[in-house]
Amino acid sequence: MKVLPLFALLFAITGWILIGWTTVILLSGDDEGRTCYTDCVQMIFFSGLGAIVVALVVDGFALKYSDARALIYTGLGLAAPLGLIYATLILIGVLA
Repeated sequence: MKVLPLFALLFAITGWILIGWTTVILLSGDDEGRTCYTDCVQMIFFSGLGAIVVALVVDGFALKYSDARALIYTGLGLAAPLGLIYATLILIGVLA
């Protein structure tokens, strides 16, 4: 059953793409020069967060039900650091 780890890997890669896209948007210049404003940035940010949560949950199920350990650990290796990045960003946003 290699579908679960592949699904989780796809969501982890999607999460990395979305956090990269958010970073590019936020660093693209002053507010007047941007094409994507607050609502757009929030949508992209929280879509990436959702992708990472789904990736971690699916990897958790895959650890129990799948035998493709290399794919599972690759997915966790991509999803866990990005989950920590998102957790740090949210913690900074709450405390600031």
